[in-house]
Amino acid sequence: MEKYKKAVWWFEKTLAHIPSLSGMWEPTVINLPMQLIYVEVPEAITYYEKALALSTVSLSTYVGLAYTYHLRDNFTTAITYYHKALWLKPDDQFCTEMLTLALADECRHGIDPKTESLRNDVFI
Repeated sequence: MEKYKKAVWWFEKTLAHIPSLSGMWEPTVINLPMQLIYVEVPEAITYYEKALALSTVSLSTYVGLAYTYHLRDNFTTAITYYHKALWLKPDDQFCTEMLTLALADECRHGIDPKTESLRNDVFI
């Protein structure tokens, strides 16, 4: 229904009433950044990272991070997260298709020079 701001408001209100996050709240933490992608992308990344702190085996979190970075044209990071998601579920069709698009986008637009310099530092 494209009421992203209202959805964000409700998710934030819900999370504000929770004294401490546990794995049980991971779906709520993940759903908030799914709405934030359309409103405030950097904040969405922060919530996905919080979700990763709750569970490092969540396909939704890795795909969400990948997709968010992909929307920001940070293809190298998106590709990394798509690969992590596919490690959890190798036959995920959406993730496979999005990885293919991210690889094509990176080929068309090139690699971010900052990311490339980090790669060179690691291998030297």
